[in-house]
Amino acid sequence: MSPKFCVYCGAPVKETDKFCIVCGKPLITDIPKREKKPDIKEKIVIEEKPKEKIEETEEDQEISDPDEKKDKKKKKPKKEKESQIIAPLPENVKHQLSLYVEFNDIQINKKVLVEKLNEISKSTKDERYEYDFDFKKEINIKLEAVKILISEYKQKELEIKQNLEEPFIVQRIDGDIETKIFQLENLSREHKLRKVDKDTFQKLKEKYKGEKIELETEKKGLVAGMKLWIQELKLEKVELSGQRKLNKGRYRAKEIEESKYLKIEKEFDLSTKKINSKISTLEKLTK
Repeated sequence: MSPKFCVYCGAPVKETDKFCIVCGKPLITDIPKREKKPDIKEKIVIEEKPKEKIEETEEDQEISDPDEKKDKKKKKPKKEKESQIIAPLPENVKHQLSLYVEFNDIQINKKVLVEKLNEISKSTKDERYEYDFDFKKEINIKLEAVKILISEYKQKELEIKQNLEEPFIVQRIDGDIETKIFQLENLSREHKLRKVDKDTFQKLKEKYKGEKIELETEKKGLVAGMKLWIQELKLEKVELSGQRKLNKGRYRAKEIEESKYLKIEKEFDLSTKKINSKISTLEKLTK
């Protein structure tokens, strides 16, 4: 038997002693031995190994277990949905959208022309308009040209209105979906009041539900295509903004004259207004 010592002061003690005769502290007996803690590196290895086993088990299950295969196959469509390409808009819808966009472009152009007309009209109050024949003739020609353009835009506006399908297809589908919801609710009420038998109720319920799902799917596809167009327009707007900054930089570096800079700025301003109008039109039509 090996000699025993106090863990506090190191004095020799007997096996039967419960307290140290030198320092008086209790002697700790029957302490379970501590297990050596694994090193950090060992811990990592221990934790990694089960993962490898799990992966192997899953692979084995995938091969051997047909039910597991089915479950995994069911999960795959989620990835397919994420990477699914948005279907192009139908030609009739694209045509209607182009008419809506063109109609809004006309509104912008008309507004610009009205401002131009007001600006030219100010020249009629100039003294030269009364006494200078050439000046008067030049102003009158400009006034007439702008008036003709406004008249042409008004005519085009009427033509577009005649071909516009109002409400737009998305809003029409919304109306049809609401109708299906009403039909389902009314059918349930009629069935509860026993005005419709069970078989008829089930058949009509499935029919209305199916039609509602078809309408919702159609709307979802149309809205997705329109939102894609909106994203393209927003990218176009960003590119236009970059070109505008470049034009400003060229003017500050005196690469172009002020008159040319202002002319290009007006063109950028008009283009930006048209893009904003298109985005606004499409966003309204998706709702």
